[in-house]
Amino acid sequence: MKRPLKLLLTVLFLVLVRVNPAMAFQFRPMSQVFAPSGADATRSYEVVNDEDDRIAVEVSVVERHMNLDGTETYQPAEDDFLIYPAQIILEPGATQVVRVSWLGDPEPAQELAFRLVAEQLPISLVDPSQPAPERPVGQVQILLRYMGSLFVRPAGVQADVHIESVMPQNNAQGATDLAVTFANTGSASASLRDLSLSLTAQGQSVTLSSDQIKDITGTTVLPGQSRRYLLPWPANLPQGSVTAAFDYRHN
Repeated sequence: MKRPLKLLLTVLFLVLVRVNPAMAFQFRPMSQVFAPSGADATRSYEVVNDEDDRIAVEVSVVERHMNLDGTETYQPAEDDFLIYPAQIILEPGATQVVRVSWLGDPEPAQELAFRLVAEQLPISLVDPSQPAPERPVGQVQILLRYMGSLFVRPAGVQADVHIESVMPQNNAQGATDLAVTFANTGSASASLRDLSLSLTAQGQSVTLSSDQIKDITGTTVLPGQSRRYLLPWPANLPQGSVTAAFDYRHN
């Protein structure tokens, strides 16, 4: 009897709980470059409500840091930016322009990386003039968040990316992967677009296919930081010490 009762309770829960997906909105553009001073230290964004209900959106900025494996961590950066308006209530179909201004160091030594965050606020915006529902209905809110790229880039900065190391590394299945570490010792971020990567071991060279390096291509290496990528050991590459050469589209 315990199992049928448990099943019945599960069915009742699924019937009574109505999933209310997040009201969709658009946020654009997703990436912008700011100058540290002058007219280009201010940029504009648009928040668009595509739904039939009012929504609330909050816009904020966080400083962006990246670990060796690409995991990002964030620090508050509200003192370095002016955002207007930072909190918005959007009527159905409405568009709101948000202006963001850099207030920080007008002469940074290198490019600075941030995330511009636009997220739907988990608050009730039900019209109080409307009658209350006849009976309470359970709701699970699924909120929407955009995280755009924001760079403060002084004039003259440049990325300088090189391969720091290529090392064998055992994976959880007991096979050997290649850990390829890229270091950016320059003063600007680098996006590894249109990447080509060749490996050499025991005098034999292998150029990896686009599918083999798909987890590297297009990723970002921030200035002064390194990124490590794990690749399956190519079947046609001999075991042993490995060197690497690469190229990518710089602009």
